[in-house]
Amino acid sequence: MDMPAGKPCDPGADALSGFLPGDSLFSTGGAGIHGRGCLLQAAPREDVGACAAHLLAQAAELHADAAPATACAADGMRPLLLGLLPYDPAGPASAQLRVPRCLRRIAAPLEPLAAPGAAILQRREHPDRDGYERAVGAALERLGRDASLRKLVLSRTLELELDRPLDLPGVLARLWRASPHGHTYALPVSGIGAEQDYFLGASPELLVSREGRRVRVHPLAGTAARHPDAAEDARIAQALLASPKDRLEHAVVVEAIEAVLRPLCRTLNVPAQPGLTSTARLWHLGTLIEGELADPAISALDLAVALHPTPAVCGLPTADARRAIAALEPFERGYFAGAVGWCDIAGDGAWAVAIRCARASGRRLTLSAGAGIVPGSVPELEYRETGNKLRTILDALGLH
Repeated sequence: MDMPAGKPCDPGADALSGFLPGDSLFSTGGAGIHGRGCLLQAAPREDVGACAAHLLAQAAELHADAAPATACAADGMRPLLLGLLPYDPAGPASAQLRVPRCLRRIAAPLEPLAAPGAAILQRREHPDRDGYERAVGAALERLGRDASLRKLVLSRTLELELDRPLDLPGVLARLWRASPHGHTYALPVSGIGAEQDYFLGASPELLVSREGRRVRVHPLAGTAARHPDAAEDARIAQALLASPKDRLEHAVVVEAIEAVLRPLCRTLNVPAQPGLTSTARLWHLGTLIEGELADPAISALDLAVALHPTPAVCGLPTADARRAIAALEPFERGYFAGAVGWCDIAGDGAWAVAIRCARASGRRLTLSAGAGIVPGSVPELEYRETGNKLRTILDALGLH
């Protein structure tokens, strides 16, 4: 969907050069929301939608009462919040909802400078390759034993210590330019001032958007690495489109999303066949689902909470998959595989699946990536898939 209405976007050449510690960003395509400061903030563990509605109502009152010179919903934008939902609401990470003190719309940056190529001082995979492939094997055994368990998504992390602090504006500019049709995001998650930790990334996957009654969802599942040769790249894309294993992985996701949305919509269009979606590094199977809400009071955030987590990042059935993942993954996911996005006081908004991401703390970064496991998955290929997904962040850092 389009960004909230307001004045024309700031030109892109240095749109992110003024990005300061504590700022936040969410972009869709060629336009983004840059939030500065924090007017109101909450970290609810329950009833996230009600908490968001309360924050936005408070923000509207504050802006209405403020003098024109001090009111700062810049560019004529109505109050909105930017937020993060964790992968597991029962885990240690809480939902993060913040109403920025100031807002501006910005355009996608022009060609950014090349990545500085920071040096890696320390590197740790968790689990390592053997451990991840063993976990995939164990997941396949579970799928074979339990006919009700249809899909599991297993992830791994890559922890890096660099020789210099992260150049956050530069990394965000490179992520945005490399993912012009996706969603680039950065939100502070802990700390104060220049010492803040950030959760950042560039997701190709729209969890849900709402504009009035119109709802859009674009799930991605089924992945193949792209090739620099155009003819080979086209062959890989067509092979993915014909792959029974990847079609099954994708169909499970679409089926689950339809089951959630169908009761909420008076019309819903679910294409019978997936299409292809590309990023700089990967091909994905994708299905654009569109509908019209039956109840206009259901907000974009309400929809995100209802849909999250989809089988694209968890599995199916959700509760069984989440328990299996907790037994197989040796770490807490936190905000990885959660949801990130915005919602305004009218209920409009857009939320992306929080993938192709990293948590950054000074010179330390933790990158995360997962792969969907269904019958027919091959452990070696699933490890390779996670490596290809990690490259989204590594490319933006100038690391290989």
